[in-house]
Amino acid sequence: MQQRDSNRTDRTTGRRPFLASAGLSAVGLAALAGCTSDEGGNGGNGGNGGNGGNGGNGNGDDDGNGGDAGAPSVADAEPLATPVDSSGVSWDDLGDLEGEITVYSGRTPDQIDLVFEQLENEYSGLTINRDYDDNDVQVNQLEQEGDATPADVFYSQDPGALGAVHDAGIVQELPSDIVDTVPESYRHPDGYWTGVSGRVRSVFYNEDRLDETPFDSWDELPTDIFSYAEDDRFEGIISTRPNSGTFRGFIQAMVDLEGEDATRQWVSDFMDQDPQRYGSGSTQAEEVNRGGDGDPIIGLGNSYYAARLVNEDPDSPIRVTFTEGDAGALFSVAGIAVTNNVDDPELIAEFARHLVAVEGQEFMMDDNGEFPVVDGVDYVGPLPGPDELNSPTYDLSEFDMELQAANDLLEDEGMMPL
Repeated sequence: MQQRDSNRTDRTTGRRPFLASAGLSAVGLAALAGCTSDEGGNGGNGGNGGNGGNGGNGNGDDDGNGGDAGAPSVADAEPLATPVDSSGVSWDDLGDLEGEITVYSGRTPDQIDLVFEQLENEYSGLTINRDYDDNDVQVNQLEQEGDATPADVFYSQDPGALGAVHDAGIVQELPSDIVDTVPESYRHPDGYWTGVSGRVRSVFYNEDRLDETPFDSWDELPTDIFSYAEDDRFEGIISTRPNSGTFRGFIQAMVDLEGEDATRQWVSDFMDQDPQRYGSGSTQAEEVNRGGDGDPIIGLGNSYYAARLVNEDPDSPIRVTFTEGDAGALFSVAGIAVTNNVDDPELIAEFARHLVAVEGQEFMMDDNGEFPVVDGVDYVGPLPGPDELNSPTYDLSEFDMELQAANDLLEDEGMMPL
């Protein structure tokens, strides 16, 4: 493989206090303590004879990087150097990446592009073609294309979509070392997909706007998710983003934990609060943080949106707190699955190893405010770590309700479409 460049670079209403972890500046900690490119590489997809040249996939029948000489599947692709494991393995110990990879991403560029850029900077012979669109759009596209898809990897914002492509039979197993690196509750039991980074459902609010609410103290914010739908003090000041896969995962988890009838009632009651509904989690958090006329004061959303704002500006008034032991504090993952149509299994397997290696995990923390999913990588950031939260213990691969059924429930109760 090509060498690296030398210049690589029980329901209660008492408030659980917000915690802050080490690793942010003193100012930042004080602030928080209050509670697709269409262009490929130089090779490309060859016919007979393949393009085993500069950076191509080597898709030929006899020559090139792929073809008959390679592993028959990604699961059979042996590590090019050191295998990954749960203790945390560095990129320096992994095999080099050379060739062209096409990723269908249900995540937005601001969430994951830094990792792709870092990998391309690390390996001069690597080209990552990104196709960005909504998660649902990508799932539909993959199902329509089937085994003829040009995608090598599906990068999903939630496990529900990963389960959907598995159920459609269009993805294959990952290598055992990758599967064993990630805790079982954060991946498919047979290794057809794995979580790459974690996030927690949370409650964020603008601490400067207490006098605009019926509350006497932010400590009165409930630790029970049902109160946010049932307590009329939230009417007109709360918000959420119901079109995200993570929100639908929250609905799926609530169905499992509380039953479908109770979940439908929660959605109906929440809609009675006249919530502002967003199509973007970033926009929702930014408007809570902005605190202008017409902006919501409180939001239900993923904690990393608030963490990103505080990382950018430690004086931001946005704060985060969490419910306890219910779907409102669900720990979920973004993750990857590998399609059946892979021409270079070794390259794709090694790419996946880089995502769960130490640097891949750290980039997701530093740039996007997310949590690592590998035990050997410590969380460092402005939020409590997963071990400090009272999230429900949950197997993300075994929701009783299918993703489409969760979407149908939201439409039935008037929360969707936006």
